[in-house]
Amino acid sequence: MADGIADGLHQPYDVKVPEGRLFLLGDHRLNSRDSRSFADDHSGTVPVGSVHGRVTDDDTVPVLLGAVALVGILVALTGFGLGIAALALRRQKPVAVQPPWPTQV
Repeated sequence: MADGIADGLHQPYDVKVPEGRLFLLGDHRLNSRDSRSFADDHSGTVPVGSVHGRVTDDDTVPVLLGAVALVGILVALTGFGLGIAALALRRQKPVAVQPPWPTQV
């Protein structure tokens, strides 16, 4: 429903769908040529046998969530490892470095 308008044709319609037929409505009612546009032909209904296709699941969302979770786990593990390395380096005693030039004692 866009802008509170459920029917893009702005015309009332009352349809009784007979057995074995379908009344098809588009997703975007303001811009759909669906069964409402063909009311003169069998009240806009189509035979069930004329509709071919199958419903498939959209795998985009689970794949994206899995990829984001995997990246998040890798980033967390990397941060954890770097944190351990920083602690280990901090605990080491500094090594005395002798300069390459002679010094006075």
